[in-house]
Amino acid sequence: MSSSQRIPVAAGLLEWARRTAGFDKTLAAKRLAVKEERLSAWESGELQPTINQLRNMAKLYKRPLAVLLLPAPPKEFDALRDFRRTGEPGDLSWSPALHAEYKRALSQREVLLELSELSPASVVSSNDMFRVNREINPEDAGTALRKFMGMDTWKSGTISNPRNALRAAVEAVESHGILVMQTRDVDISEMRGFSISAWPHPVIILNGSDWPRPKLFTLLHEMCHLALNAGGLCDLHESQAQRRSEDKVEHFCNRVAASALMPASRVMNDPVVRATTQWTLEGLLDASQRFGASSEAFLLRLVTLGLARWETYWRLKPQLDAHYARLRREEKEKQKSTPGGPPYFLIKARNLGRKYVESVLDAYHSRAISSYDVVDYLDIKYDQLTKLEEAVTR
Repeated sequence: MSSSQRIPVAAGLLEWARRTAGFDKTLAAKRLAVKEERLSAWESGELQPTINQLRNMAKLYKRPLAVLLLPAPPKEFDALRDFRRTGEPGDLSWSPALHAEYKRALSQREVLLELSELSPASVVSSNDMFRVNREINPEDAGTALRKFMGMDTWKSGTISNPRNALRAAVEAVESHGILVMQTRDVDISEMRGFSISAWPHPVIILNGSDWPRPKLFTLLHEMCHLALNAGGLCDLHESQAQRRSEDKVEHFCNRVAASALMPASRVMNDPVVRATTQWTLEGLLDASQRFGASSEAFLLRLVTLGLARWETYWRLKPQLDAHYARLRREEKEKQKSTPGGPPYFLIKARNLGRKYVESVLDAYHSRAISSYDVVDYLDIKYDQLTKLEEAVTR
């Protein structure tokens, strides 16, 4: 086939591919190095693209070329309608990076479903799932979630160490057949976490650029989403405005997560909490560490329990935001000054999900899948397999 040959494409299909990849027409045309008018003509069917132009679109939209040759746009789950994001009311736009991570989550879940048939022993499955409904008191739901994850059985000192607490929580969630992944390049202002409540093998994805303590809270928050069978994007902030109906689920999940991480009796009986009448940023930073929570989550917990006022929260929130922004700047500067940065394969294992990597590798070693399959499922080259395996066992 000549590279200059024009390829007929069904009307609406290219527009569907662009939209579901998270690109508006201006950005897509810029990335494709064409004028918007030409892109519009391709999408309407007025002008047929060449095979090279079609390949460029397939690459940009992260779709197989064959999909762009279908007779009509496929009918699929509309993420933009059914998922929420942390933006202004009514803002349902997603970045291309978030679209890509959402598709990756769906793809990895499909792999686990396939492995469940080809190599059942390689995949963790559990019928013991955590379930709640919004009629349950959030405090009781939080207690049940804490028990479900075995948080009271964690080694002493685990909860006060951010990284150890997060790892213990992720392992507890994964032990119930839930896929826990992390993002690669989604801005934290857009997404803290999201979940896909499809069974079996539901998915929780955390923002890899977030701090361990907020990640832990997000993980608990998304566990509540799964328990409600209501996956969505995670918004950990409270709104000063009257909540929309969909925000009630977010508020409920926040309260359940807070209850699981910071049990009411422990917070109310804490000596520092009992002795404090006026909270400061320094006081919050110190007290929150003992509960494994971020200072903002801890302050919101105090408000919920009647131990602090909303005025205190809104007074301290700018200081908290500035504190977190400074820590992120310092972390970036530290990474720049560190030769090589974080070990590539450790980050790779974290993003894919350690239990997912272990399942794929076990299926491969059991000869249930081929060498082609294992590199495809893990998105690596074959000669990198050993290094990834070493990283996931650390």
